[in-house]
Amino acid sequence: MSQVRVTDLNEENLDDVFKVCSHGRLDDPLQRRGIEIKRRWLLEMLEEHGPCTKIAYLDGRPVAQLLFYPEEAAPFITDPRRGVVVLHCAYNPFPEARGKGAGTALIQSLVDECRRGLPALHGRPCRFIVAKPFNTGEGIPLDEFYRANGFKQGRQEMFLEITAPYTPRETPEYRPLPEDRGRAVMLTDPMCEWSYRFAVHVEKFLREIDASLPVETIDKWRRPEEAIKRGDEWLVVNATPIRSFWTQREALRREVERALGG
Repeated sequence: MSQVRVTDLNEENLDDVFKVCSHGRLDDPLQRRGIEIKRRWLLEMLEEHGPCTKIAYLDGRPVAQLLFYPEEAAPFITDPRRGVVVLHCAYNPFPEARGKGAGTALIQSLVDECRRGLPALHGRPCRFIVAKPFNTGEGIPLDEFYRANGFKQGRQEMFLEITAPYTPRETPEYRPLPEDRGRAVMLTDPMCEWSYRFAVHVEKFLREIDASLPVETIDKWRRPEEAIKRGDEWLVVNATPIRSFWTQREALRREVERALGG
């Protein structure tokens, strides 16, 4: 019978995160750049807040991971809720490892620590966990997975109450900035090693639509003020927020062309 073991991130097992998230692309130069960006972020978080990732091993092999952080740790979140944990993602890309309990074990490990006192919260119990699920097209959709593990729908996010009732957070809206007219501004996120790869492809995509369009890429953890004044919108083109993502190629093209007046 297969055995699942959950371990917190540390400096010794850090590479196992990438064996999960970047499996099959570990030797790709573009992916390697994204991995190095995330490695730096993970080590900084480990030093400042403690482990913010859990890794699930199936018969000794890393097969799934859970990434989370205290809302107070995110510099681009205005008025963060104290004692709240943001669950960024849960990921198991291996078909042969699904249905074996790895994902559930990861969630349960996080919930147990949130009740006792989470290292990332300096040992304090967590009030509640929030998540904004997205889908990679692999395995069960994240919203279904979270719901199966007790999460409920909140205001533009899902939540799981731990020691206190859920309270929603006001999310800022993007208001057109004069400096954003005639150009594109894209936010990248070092939490995900795919973010750098997506940014490179999206910039190329934008140049195909308008070769003269200036494009600025901003790391929202290192320049949070830029993310805040743009309402944390991942892409703004000609002072217009773009809601479609890179994986929705045709919808993205239509939105960008409309924003450019095409």
